[in-house]
Amino acid sequence: MDSVRNLTPMNEQSLAVLDLLDHSVWISDPESGSILWANRSGVALWNAESLAELVARPINPSPTMRATLAQLRERVVAEGRVRQERTIYPKGEAKRIEMTIGPFDLGEGRVGLLVEARPVHQIDPEMVRAAEAVRYAPIVVTTLSLEGMMIQANTLARQTFGNTFTLQSIFLNSRDVEHLLSQTEKGETFSDDVKVFTLEGNRWFAVEARKILDPMTGVAAILVSAHDMTARIEAEQAKEDLVSIVSHELRTPMTGIKGAIELLSGGMADGDPALTRELLQIAADNTRRLSSLVDDLLDVRKITSGHLSVDFKPCDLKHVLVATVGLNQAAAQSRNIKIDCRTNTSLPVYADEGRIQQVLLNLISNALKHTPSGGTISVIGEIIESNVRVSVIDDGPGVPEEFRERIFQRFSQADSSSTRSQSGTGLGLYIAKTLVEVHNGKLGFENSAHAGAVFFFELPSLTSTSDKPAISTRFRR
Repeated sequence: MDSVRNLTPMNEQSLAVLDLLDHSVWISDPESGSILWANRSGVALWNAESLAELVARPINPSPTMRATLAQLRERVVAEGRVRQERTIYPKGEAKRIEMTIGPFDLGEGRVGLLVEARPVHQIDPEMVRAAEAVRYAPIVVTTLSLEGMMIQANTLARQTFGNTFTLQSIFLNSRDVEHLLSQTEKGETFSDDVKVFTLEGNRWFAVEARKILDPMTGVAAILVSAHDMTARIEAEQAKEDLVSIVSHELRTPMTGIKGAIELLSGGMADGDPALTRELLQIAADNTRRLSSLVDDLLDVRKITSGHLSVDFKPCDLKHVLVATVGLNQAAAQSRNIKIDCRTNTSLPVYADEGRIQQVLLNLISNALKHTPSGGTISVIGEIIESNVRVSVIDDGPGVPEEFRERIFQRFSQADSSSTRSQSGTGLGLYIAKTLVEVHNGKLGFENSAHAGAVFFFELPSLTSTSDKPAISTRFRR
């Protein structure tokens, strides 16, 4: 009994009684996967020479096995006793067993597993190996009744949907469930990309289902296999969004340029210098708009590839703020909007002036889009503790609640319809946030207590430390 001295909750007399049972009994630790004790029948089942040899066997459970044992422990704690049928491989020999598993107090708040096992006879070894391959397969595999109730599920299915689930509980769209059940009932294979509920949120899965005879129960069932396609589908959606947004944004400036050039080439402005200047200005303004769109798309490409050029130097953001506000005064005046810049102190940082000006231009441009005529935009620079903080405050409607979670995502716009009143690719805030993070800063927003929105970013102040602030090495030139 020396091997069980640490199993203090169970005395040696109780273990001696278990040792006399004909069927196999053992105690295992789900955290390490090791067996802590077994009766004589259990030692024989595991093809061990002795209890000491069994307990001393090196165990190196895979992440999947660890997750399976953790889920089993949770079920045992919740349900008291769990029945399972599975295959074990003691020294490479496949043995199919039926187990009844209960909790066992290992002391210090740790819960072990007390397993009682009996062999399952007349099982085809090839079927056993196939079942085990499915159990740990890297795709979701589950067997459901013809009504959609779970019969069996492999490890990944339980990790994805929980220990118990139904077809109806995981499909977001009830019509997908109806379609699957209808097709499989007719003996056809269902195959489609569907949106499902998972423990990590809503995801897209490629699902294939067909009617079978369940090999374990012998009853008609539905075999479902599925794998996560969220990344691929979101990438495809991003491409569609890009085409839609770019085509929408290109149409307006190109129409303006085309119209101005056709009027000039058609002689409409001959002898009228004022009209000529106006048409040329229209063409120039729309050309700049096209250039800005192309620059945004190129920056996104550089960001995603890690090839964005950033040149860090000591600089005073006060000068950047004043210069950037000056660049936007004409656009603001044309819309009867006032922009004021407030900063009474130097704002020393270690940064790329051009990139920070790009951040400010995006934030001010965003504010101009949402500030009504007669409104005011305030750009404020200040020192807060060890950071330089720049805020852009507008008089607009604020950020809608439903838009806040995705405001910094690529191609995100509060109004994404084709008839929206405000132009834009939905890239400006994404680029601004990325550029601030490259400078080891943060960018955020909040709705003003009175009206409008406050977008702000903070960078480490150069005077807050004798060393240069840490910066992202991903984009360092």
